[in-house]
Amino acid sequence: MLRPPAAGYRTNTTGALTNVGTNGYVYSSSSYAAGDRNAGYLNFNSGNVNPLNTANRAAALSVRCVQHLHGCF
Repeated sequence: MLRPPAAGYRTNTTGALTNVGTNGYVYSSSSYAAGDRNAGYLNFNSGNVNPLNTANRAAALSVRCVQHLHGCF
């Protein structure tokens, strides 16, 4: 099973790395909601997956590039 890394995130006020090794945060390719300047993101850890969250873009979450292949789904 392929698991993305639990890279944590950078606190936008201090720049400190937080939750490294325990939580993963991955930006969505779109904003949280139409007209919202914050980014949408997925959060996960060993027991939960939370797919719809919002964060200031300064939080420096991970970016996971995924290519959409037509006809695969």
